[in-house]
Amino acid sequence: MVATSEQVDTLLLFVCGALTLLIPFGLAFFVGGLGGRAAASRALLFASIAAAATIVLGVLGGYGMLAGAPWIAHVVGTPSFGLTTGFGAADPRGASLYELARAGAQLAACAVSVAIVGVAVASRITLRAWLVFIVLWTLLVLYPVGYAVFALDDGWATGLLGVIDFGGALPIGVAAGASAAGVILACGRGEHRPPEERSFASIAIGGSLVWVGWLGLTTGSEGAVDAYTGLIAINSFLASAGGCLAWMAVDRVLLRRPTTTSALCGAFSGLVAITPASGALTLGWALLLGVIAALACATMVDLAARARFGASMALIVIVTVASLVGLLFIGLFAGGGGMVYSGNFDLFTVQGIAGFSVLIGAFVVSLGLAFALRYTIGLTRVRYRAQGEPTPDRDRETVPPVGEDP
Repeated sequence: MVATSEQVDTLLLFVCGALTLLIPFGLAFFVGGLGGRAAASRALLFASIAAAATIVLGVLGGYGMLAGAPWIAHVVGTPSFGLTTGFGAADPRGASLYELARAGAQLAACAVSVAIVGVAVASRITLRAWLVFIVLWTLLVLYPVGYAVFALDDGWATGLLGVIDFGGALPIGVAAGASAAGVILACGRGEHRPPEERSFASIAIGGSLVWVGWLGLTTGSEGAVDAYTGLIAINSFLASAGGCLAWMAVDRVLLRRPTTTSALCGAFSGLVAITPASGALTLGWALLLGVIAALACATMVDLAARARFGASMALIVIVTVASLVGLLFIGLFAGGGGMVYSGNFDLFTVQGIAGFSVLIGAFVVSLGLAFALRYTIGLTRVRYRAQGEPTPDRDRETVPPVGEDP
């Protein structure tokens, strides 16, 4: 029996969706390992809850809001319980196997977005606050931003503005990074214990899982085995390789010893940057994008470390900065519509409008949600320092550069 094209596409989505689900746990090990074993354990807990809650919410009506028929035109889809009945083979109204596979892959991508926020704030907020935040943030931020990208005909980003975002950098990177920053800002500068010695095993395992899982995320973004699939896969490899080498070069220029951590951070920044652009660039531009993203992220991570918000700030910087770099890079070098090929900045303009609109909107909404939780059920795991109370040096959280391994 010869497999049909739909069966091949379905298999691709199943495999890529499974690989994508490695990312939340990889992020937990990687970022948590930067703060020690205890931090890694709590980050893994938050990432697991994020993945489970996102998938359950998606099946119980959320997937319709993400990619269904319009409910509020150009903003969000109609809640639908279609996935709960889509497995009935005898039901002619049930979803096809391909539709279920595509829904699973998109929900896995949403789980990555929620997990990024969870891993970043795991050491700050309570488990009760995290559970409430997941539900509210998914409804108010993730689904509207995801609809803007995944609803190709009606979403305000792809349908109205003509934004190019193959892998969903707007909901996965920009929205998640900005939201995590908003929550951390609402937590305030409370008392935090100095981080434990870094766990190199957790960092290595987590970074490897993220690398492999993110390749699955980008490769499955096309949703089919066609002329773009090979280009997307190779571009992802090139961008991650360029980012890996560029971050280590930054360490060498700054007279630091290049390490496994810096190599993995570079590969991660390249993968995040290529997420929206994987099918729109030639191989040379993809390699250059990985290099530029790593240079930008390495510089911003060093600057952010001065704020002493912990290792999670590195994750926030990488997913936010690399996503924006990738979106803007499309406007310059995308085949056909980029400035280099078209001679105008139309695509660059709409890419920038979409990226920074999501950045500001997600930050404001998440900051408001975090403050609402802070003054109702409670938000943080630390006590707030009284105004004017001195901060002893021994209580300050010290954050060594990301490029240093234990």
